Amino acid sequence: MEKPNFFIVGQPKSGTTALHYMLAQHPQIYMSPVKEPLFFSKDIIDQIDAFYKGKQFTPYREQADYLSLFAAANDEKILGESTTQYLYSKVAAQEIFNFNPQAKIIIVLREPVAFLHSLHSQLLVEPAETVEDFETALSLEPQRRAGKNLPPFTQWPGKFLYSERVKYYDQVVRYYNVFDKQQIKVIIYDDFKKDNAGVYKDILKFLNVDTNFVPNFAQANVSKRPRSIKLSFWITHYSLTKKAIKLLSTRRFYQKIKDIVKDNILMKKEPRRPLDPALRTKLMIKYKPEVVKISKFLGIDLVKQWGYDQIA
Repeated sequence: MEKPNFFIVGQPKSGTTALHYMLAQHPQIYMSPVKEPLFFSKDIIDQIDAFYKGKQFTPYREQADYLSLFAAANDEKILGESTTQYLYSKVAAQEIFNFNPQAKIIIVLREPVAFLHSLHSQLLVEPAETVEDFETALSLEPQRRAGKNLPPFTQWPGKFLYSERVKYYDQVVRYYNVFDKQQIKVIIYDDFKKDNAGVYKDILKFLNVDTNFVPNFAQANVSKRPRSIKLSFWITHYSLTKKAIKLLSTRRFYQKIKDIVKDNILMKKEPRRPLDPALRTKLMIKYKPEVVKISKFLGIDLVKQWGYDQIA
């Protein structure tokens, strides 16, 4: 079986889902039908297992199971998958290189404050986060680092260490330390959002496939918010109906039912609540050193592009 040779490694909430499905439409590209298999994030898997004192949540642990995700591929030139935790993981870059040193890597970066605000909203939707106020959730990080004030049914405590998510320099450098720079493409989320078609074509060129193919550029994720945090948690984690459906159905059917319930009952489409300008400024001051570092490393003036030149 052919090994995957292409990885979208992150960030989450930065257009990676849309990009995954746009690329999956290309006749020369096969993308894993399962997004986020987490296979190369061995450190995260170990953290999950240690937290639960037993194996949990991650079905693609053995290489044979992981490669089964690509069993339906035919003669596609590119076999790829997307796991947004690969950028956060401290070992995934080396693990992917050990697996396939010829692999090509895409990294998508988003302005840190907008990214964290969007990530917090997503964690409310999952539902994983229980603290609805963004600033309060950020302030709990020291306690959560110590294992306190974690939401019930936490899959992985590191999920809620928000400030760790925007250490872009360390995350990106891990990939440049093991892969040739010609095998890595860094995309800025704003550029992708502004020009889907142009960035998509540039990615096809990077992957050395037909650049004339035009996919459906439909929006992959729409902003949603739980109708009730408590109801969403109860239905998702406690419900006896949920346990019965899970017991009596295949994993794929259970996931379909779960998505229908979440999208039509638990969630409502609602624009993300605007971030308080004073909090935005406070966070931009905090994260400006990270933006300066990654800007210098990539040779892209993200300080100016993301508005950090206006921050003292």
